[in-house]
Amino acid sequence: MFKSSVTCALAFFWVLPIVSAGENDSSKNWNHFRGPTANGISTTAKPPTKWSSTDNVAWKIEVPGKGSSSPIVWNDKVFLTTAIPEGATPQQPERMSRAEIREKFDENGDGELDENERQAAIQFMRQRRNKTLQTHKFVVMCFDRNTGKKIWEDTASERKPVDGTHRDGSYASASPVTDGKHVYVNFGSMGLFCYDLEGKQVWKRTDLGEMKMRGSFGEGSSVAIEGDILILPWDHEGQSKIEAINKNSGKTIWKKERDEPSAWSTPKIVTINGKKQIIHSGENYSRGYDLESGDELWRSSGLSTRPVASPVARGNIGFFASSRRGAALNAYALDRQGDISSDPVWKIDRQAPDCPSLLLSDNRLYYVSANQGIVSCANAEDGSLFFGAQRLSGMSGCYSSPVAADGKVFVTGRGGKTFVLADDEDYKMLGQNDIGEGVDATLALAGDQIFIRGNKHLFCIQEKE
Repeated sequence: MFKSSVTCALAFFWVLPIVSAGENDSSKNWNHFRGPTANGISTTAKPPTKWSSTDNVAWKIEVPGKGSSSPIVWNDKVFLTTAIPEGATPQQPERMSRAEIREKFDENGDGELDENERQAAIQFMRQRRNKTLQTHKFVVMCFDRNTGKKIWEDTASERKPVDGTHRDGSYASASPVTDGKHVYVNFGSMGLFCYDLEGKQVWKRTDLGEMKMRGSFGEGSSVAIEGDILILPWDHEGQSKIEAINKNSGKTIWKKERDEPSAWSTPKIVTINGKKQIIHSGENYSRGYDLESGDELWRSSGLSTRPVASPVARGNIGFFASSRRGAALNAYALDRQGDISSDPVWKIDRQAPDCPSLLLSDNRLYYVSANQGIVSCANAEDGSLFFGAQRLSGMSGCYSSPVAADGKVFVTGRGGKTFVLADDEDYKMLGQNDIGEGVDATLALAGDQIFIRGNKHLFCIQEKE
């Protein structure tokens, strides 16, 4: 356990609503980092549009450790994960240049590394890096939605990570998800954990394997949920897979191997012709799987390397995007069979998103170019642009995914500034707000509140009465 400091900034100016514990309508909550429909939108929230580091801050609480996972909300509780380093930082080994590494493993002396030599060099560098890895506590936290007071926390695991992580990332990048009865937390190689809403651990899976991500960029895919099934994505440099797990028991229902390298996308479940289908991005192929059996229904190539953005869907059309070493935003009919690579509904080959996921509001498909402050909006029906490549002045980078509610779109940059746009076919800037610290996590919208996970604090934004 550790102590945290709570700052209820200007709390006496608010009369905070008490959220009824009987309200179990998922549309009134934010149970997933992409919202109740996993499309990035709330159909019931009426969030504020103006705030600063002090104005309209109902409360803020310091969050220890580092995490870019997003908060989720259910009734009167807010859930969050973090990774907290323990003890002294191990000493870094002496730096080796690329030339020194090449010379060390170039057995043929031809100045180039063949595949076996390259893999040996990668393994050597991983071992060097792993010696510097610090033990972390992988922590689940629950806060009172109305006051910011911490209700409970639990250390799900305490150990060294199996590999490094991106300098901008953390060891707690995957967001939790809830069904209103339990909270499910994916710490990747550390395990998958289930808690009840009062903080009791119900089950855990620590036998799922270890992930080796490309470039030691770290893990980050969140689980998806549908009925009694959790869908666990597991794309890495080893044997990739997608796994269906019973949410009540933690037992595997089915597991399918995937011929995919590292990716960070989160799957989405859709209903097509009365049957549940999992849609999931991949570098080699985006795919659709039957939810009950795990059988592959369709596949399509066309994305660029290491997809991060999560797909969205409207009717029987799914939308997939990536922009590392190429740009691709592809729409595919989800009622097809087999390899549909050559038959997209439409495609866009520029200004596609990288880390930020897609946002779908009615027929408006919003996306943030690469990780830059450039936003576009396409017609989901035919891919034509309602507006394109609008630069958000003052946004230097963007990892947070855009979200929408009450006719507004919220786009948050890494510096902590949120731009509020009209949810409209025409580009209309409604305002700008700065929380005063960096933000990489996606905002959560519920009721008349916005929950923002900054680099140091969790904020509750709410207008004064």
